[in-house]
Amino acid sequence: MTHSGHSTQHPPETRVRVAVVGAGQFGRLHAIAYSNNRDTDLVAIINRDLTKATKLADEVGAPHVFSSLAEALETIELDAVSLVTSPTHQPADASLALARGLSVLAEKPLALSSEAAAEIADAVSVTGGLVMPAHILRFAAPYQELKGRVDAGTIGTPRALSFRRHRTADHDAQFGAIHPVLMTMVHDIDLALWLCGGTPTRVTARQVVQPGRNQPTVVWAEVVLSSGAIWSFQVSWAVSAGQPVADSLEIVGDDGLLTLSLTDHLTGPPAAAPFDDVLTPAYAFGALNEEVRVFIDGVRTGIRPTVVTLDDALTGLGLAEQIVSEASNNTIDAGPAL
Repeated sequence: MTHSGHSTQHPPETRVRVAVVGAGQFGRLHAIAYSNNRDTDLVAIINRDLTKATKLADEVGAPHVFSSLAEALETIELDAVSLVTSPTHQPADASLALARGLSVLAEKPLALSSEAAAEIADAVSVTGGLVMPAHILRFAAPYQELKGRVDAGTIGTPRALSFRRHRTADHDAQFGAIHPVLMTMVHDIDLALWLCGGTPTRVTARQVVQPGRNQPTVVWAEVVLSSGAIWSFQVSWAVSAGQPVADSLEIVGDDGLLTLSLTDHLTGPPAAAPFDDVLTPAYAFGALNEEVRVFIDGVRTGIRPTVVTLDDALTGLGLAEQIVSEASNNTIDAGPAL
């Protein structure tokens, strides 16, 4: 037991009591993943809108709903929380949870700035608690296979990584307070750090803005590493609804090329909609289930997961901030859409 109440090991015969903070689309998926985990009791849904919290709690069988984490902690006993809410609120909620002896699974981005994220790191230093960043792609089979081949030397030393990740235009309305680099490109920044590592020495970036939009429509960035390797990132919030654009990645090495393109493998009713069969499938064990399993195992055993760490997330957030700064200094005003 640490001085802040963090147990170094959870009794194996007991189930981990978890609350999900956030009842939006991804909060729902977290709640479903916990409800399907045999080592977990999902005991509460927390959301400022109690109507949404109650609806989700009814769906997953959670017995309690609260409008804030503080209220929940005054009422019920918890071992862990998933923070699936605005990054504006996550540092305060994570710090509160850690101070009360809880472990934390925190969605990306941890915060909107390195300074805010440092509050979480400081709380971990004081309490000795566990914060696992929810970098879901590290748990997805296609990316794990890719990393395995890189680590095995299949293409020799990686020299260039190129990422493309495009999202629908309605992201600007849904996530208007978060820059696309922090919301979308952050996935690929984390993948680059995980797949190949290295120390960035130079960052260049540009962004395209349009009147009437909250955030840039397009951001392109290039990162040069001390090894001489190059990473390039392309993101946009411009895709029309229903237009399929695969997330893609290329890794160029001394001895060859690895490519990955994530397309929709399964389609069907209603309205021939695509189904996610990699990250959050409804009837298979996907990346989110594996992420939750690793987190809960860490809570139960007291052994910190190594597949993704708080330091990893802080490093990625720092690089994302550099890209945002460079892009802001190289803004192209595209004018109104034609």
